[in-house]
Amino acid sequence: MFNSTLTEDEAILCPADGAIMITASHLPYNRNGFKFFTNDGGLGKNDIKDILERAASIYSNFLAKGYSVKASESVKKIDYMAVYTSDLVKAVRKAAGNIEKPLEGFHIVVDAGNGAGGFFAAKVLEPLGAITSGSQFLEPDGMFPNHIPNPEDKAAMKAITQAVLDNKANLGIIFDTDVDRSAAVDSTGRELNRNRLIALMSAIVLEEHPGTTIVTDSVTSDGLTSFIEKKLGGKHHRFKRGYKNVIDEAIRL
Repeated sequence: MFNSTLTEDEAILCPADGAIMITASHLPYNRNGFKFFTNDGGLGKNDIKDILERAASIYSNFLAKGYSVKASESVKKIDYMAVYTSDLVKAVRKAAGNIEKPLEGFHIVVDAGNGAGGFFAAKVLEPLGAITSGSQFLEPDGMFPNHIPNPEDKAAMKAITQAVLDNKANLGIIFDTDVDRSAAVDSTGRELNRNRLIALMSAIVLEEHPGTTIVTDSVTSDGLTSFIEKKLGGKHHRFKRGYKNVIDEAIRL
């Protein structure tokens, strides 16, 4: 999600040297973490180690010189979520042939698992015309009282599947905590996650870019490879786990 929040909106666009995302994904409530980004993408372990060491050194020198901590006068708060959701809606409309409500009459249930993805129902799907009644666990709650917000968790997938069937929805979408992973469930309750979801995305990409290479992490099936290469005419390139590793490898290729 975070890498896709870039905008061309000149009213908010400003030069930035870096960004920090606060997240620990679906880990327990007593965990937290940071993801660091520059204009070149996400930072790796060695980069983060260097930042921590330099920050510790700067802080030590700061204290040694007797400086006091003072809030920056250049801090600016921006409602970036409004810009992000607006950009998503515009992107879908454009891809659908500039139709104002391409999802009109389509019933889509969202399960955010009390993570950060609850906005998707009201701020993205509804403006596109979708019906989102039956969506659940949209309010953020780091205690995750209903189920772990993880599309690979059996209890989570059972929850969204049941919601789709109970509401007779056309589709169900479930997100992880920080909305950088998702899965779907069709109207019959069939799960579209893991290899199936990659297969679906590969079919779309290879229709637009015939013969291209699909880069995934190493935890994918031989059946997916066969589908991409023999059925779709593409190339499947497995690489080591981690979204940054996969992205960097795709860029390298």
